[in-house]
Amino acid sequence: MRTLLILLFGLTIFSCNQTQTAQDKIITQNTIVQTQLVKDTLISNIERLFKKALTCDTVEYSNEFEFEKYKSFLFFKSGYILSKTEKNALVVTCPTDSTYTVILYSLQTDQWKLSDSISELDAFPTQFDPIFDDYNFDGQTDLYIQVSASNGWSLSRGHLIIIDPMTKKFDLHKEARDFANMTIDKKSKTIKAELWDGYDLKGRHQLTIFTNKWVNGQLTTTSKKNITIEPNK
Repeated sequence: MRTLLILLFGLTIFSCNQTQTAQDKIITQNTIVQTQLVKDTLISNIERLFKKALTCDTVEYSNEFEFEKYKSFLFFKSGYILSKTEKNALVVTCPTDSTYTVILYSLQTDQWKLSDSISELDAFPTQFDPIFDDYNFDGQTDLYIQVSASNGWSLSRGHLIIIDPMTKKFDLHKEARDFANMTIDKKSKTIKAELWDGYDLKGRHQLTIFTNKWVNGQLTTTSKKNITIEPNK
């Protein structure tokens, strides 16, 4: 487990340039030491959470509010988070301060086995918010990770990751990256999204509501309509 974590969460160590001054080399060495300390602490925390998750129904940990202080981000959640029949663990961290790595494990014969991982997703840890729901209506819980939420009429955008019900493999849907405020309509099997168009002359919100359906494995806009919403609603 530890070897796997080191490979998946390895942080970049800056190499020393032979032309560096002595002071530059000291600064670089200090950076290497600090980076290694962050990596060791991160791996140690993850190992501790995995051990706890073996005996607890649900374990959840997040340090997004401490990101600016410690420059290290970690989200961990385990339990029957994707189905009622299999225990999984989801780990999200930032190998860099602007990208996420997302890793999924399955519990098999009392051991955590890697199911899949995805890296280099654009990140904004202070607005991190994971949502677990069935976005493609196949009975399998999927994952949405909020990346940003705007001020004013809040528009939440993020990464939509569909999870295969048999293999638990990830399928990142980049076409949904710009869809804001995605909501699921299970009855019509559609995903609604919003676009704020500003105010009218009476100070009311002008919105475009997009209706999206799954077409050939892609979330595709099939219709849209304009609506007006009174302030403070």
